[in-house]
Amino acid sequence: MKNLLFSATPVGSRLADVAWLLLRLHVGLSMAIGAGWAKLVNMTTATEAAKLAGEASALAPPDWFVQQVANLGFTYPSPYLWAWLACWGEFAGGLLIAFGLLTRLGAVQLAFQFFIIAFVWYEKPEPVLGMYYQQLLFWCFVLVTVVGGGRYSLDYLLTHNTNWVRRLVPTRPVAATGAAALTLFLATACWAGGGLNSDLLIEPGKQFALGGGQPGAFRVVARNTGKVPVEIKERPHGGGIFGKATLAPGQRATLRFLPGSTALLLNPSNQKARLDLHVTGDTNLSMGYEANGKQ
Repeated sequence: MKNLLFSATPVGSRLADVAWLLLRLHVGLSMAIGAGWAKLVNMTTATEAAKLAGEASALAPPDWFVQQVANLGFTYPSPYLWAWLACWGEFAGGLLIAFGLLTRLGAVQLAFQFFIIAFVWYEKPEPVLGMYYQQLLFWCFVLVTVVGGGRYSLDYLLTHNTNWVRRLVPTRPVAATGAAALTLFLATACWAGGGLNSDLLIEPGKQFALGGGQPGAFRVVARNTGKVPVEIKERPHGGGIFGKATLAPGQRATLRFLPGSTALLLNPSNQKARLDLHVTGDTNLSMGYEANGKQ
């Protein structure tokens, strides 16, 4: 297992290893920052680059990405969970490739992701001529999986036992304890507070439907961070629609929804609306966009 995860050998000449390092840095950092982190902070255009510094209040997958994941059939136990894993997989996997630590592990999960994107999600997969950029990334991650980190990687440093590395690397029991503690810390930090967090954009004349048919009740804390009012309604499982609140820009409300109900977030204006949402309770919720007025 150690050889599988950490093994790294020189690519060839030192010049080839430098070229391999530059490729790893470019692919890894562009994936971590441009794909994974950009989704987590809901950066939608290059003009919002300030968000890359962590401007967003919650690190969570954007709703358009959750909807894409759901459309692919990744709905059990929740499309949000799979979208969350995909975003963090892009971010963490890209960093692992860039630094050359657990290089093959980072690359193989990204190869799986881009196989789905390039050959499953695309309506008419066409080798070479279809989603060529995504296919290029897929084959790039396959190559990194096969080759590993190369000479200039942390994997190479850790597996070629120099005396100073031995002094820095803790004994196996200490390392195991530290790894367990780090895993627990990361899991706690990533899921701190529980629930779902979302920076939601609603197109003009659209409504976002959250939930419907779930066995439990849920609570939504919503804050209007946009420039237009947003109407919030409840559609019970038995039918009908009931108004809950209208949030003016800057307003905040806490709303509770019954088991089986759908929360409807409506944008009746001709501009994009924006809500910051925190959902607790039964969070195994379906989600998607609808035309305004759908019963």
